[in-house]
Amino acid sequence: MPRKRPGALRAPENRTPLWLREPGRIGSLSFATSAAIRRVEYAYEFYEVHPGATEIALLRYRRFLARPGRVLYPSLARCSCRGCSLDDVTHVRDLLADVLALLPDRPRAELSRLVTRLDRTLRRRTLHSPHAAGHPWRSRAWWRMRLYDGEVDPP
Repeated sequence: MPRKRPGALRAPENRTPLWLREPGRIGSLSFATSAAIRRVEYAYEFYEVHPGATEIALLRYRRFLARPGRVLYPSLARCSCRGCSLDDVTHVRDLLADVLALLPDRPRAELSRLVTRLDRTLRRRTLHSPHAAGHPWRSRAWWRMRLYDGEVDPP
């Protein structure tokens, strides 16, 4: 009966990195871009950028833009934890900006094209807030300067 070599016995059973074990693509992105996004999610120790966060963010961004009605109003998240904070589309867009900044050139370009299409729809279907200019935390990105649902001046 053949025996395994000693090196084969000591070798780890699964040599595939954790970020490559998850099958499939993220949304309409290529396999290479999906793998690069997973690599970034596993490699960086940011609170917002965690494994699976980009896929969830893209899903929630599309879900927000698919709402019926001509004008959409972002709403504040009920909780600031990782999962609940993605209920706010402006936080979703912040997370996507963070991931875009961490990606290599080619995956960044592909994800950027997708996010740009979603941004055009968001800009077209939301209203600019006249109160946004007075807040330094809201002036850093255009998507933070939209008129929120039921909030005259969100915190």
